Amino acid sequence: MLGDFNDTMTVRDLLSDCDTGIGTYEGLDGEALIVDGVAYKGTADGTVVKMADTDKLAFSTVTKFDHSVKEQTITNVEDIKTLKAKLQPIVDQNKNIFYMFLAHAKFSKMHVRSCYKCAKPYPTLAEAACEQREYHYENEEGQIIAIYCPDYVEGINLPGWHFHFLSDDKTHGGHILGLSADEFTFKMNAIPEFDLVLPTDSDFGKLNLTEDLSESTNAVEGN
Repeated sequence: MLGDFNDTMTVRDLLSDCDTGIGTYEGLDGEALIVDGVAYKGTADGTVVKMADTDKLAFSTVTKFDHSVKEQTITNVEDIKTLKAKLQPIVDQNKNIFYMFLAHAKFSKMHVRSCYKCAKPYPTLAEAACEQREYHYENEEGQIIAIYCPDYVEGINLPGWHFHFLSDDKTHGGHILGLSADEFTFKMNAIPEFDLVLPTDSDFGKLNLTEDLSESTNAVEGN
């Protein structure tokens, strides 16, 4: 949020332990879409590219997804608010752990955004988001990669749900601002433990991380 978009980890290092998740690349360069052990980028020009092992991430939330869990179905999802409400009974079983969510559907509507890569000196995320690009798709088949974070990680991650989209043909993707679908199939992993890797660059070391950024974070993330 404060504008440290320096690299933290390479794609190769990230995928050595994890295969599923979301994030962004060095310089706030697009939306990270990590599925099946492959890292993709939803770009601000509306395309998706596969990332090289040597490409670098600024931020990510990832896991080793357990696909052996039971597949479930939800219907009549008219917007993100409805989707969150339908997932709430699962989250309510333990709201103090993390959840990784993988879903597939034919979306009657899909609304995504992504940001252009920033140059130094970096703007804040709120400033960079003013230049984001948004795209609307209809009747698009694809998957959602999403993370739920508990409230107490405010400041480290985004509390609540954060949804990214990747089309089946790997041509469209980004941070989800809106959606609708008649039926979802999904799997969800409950995650009761996590490792936190912090940046070691001097820019990060100089930041004041005590500032309350919740209001601006919610505005930028479309909540």
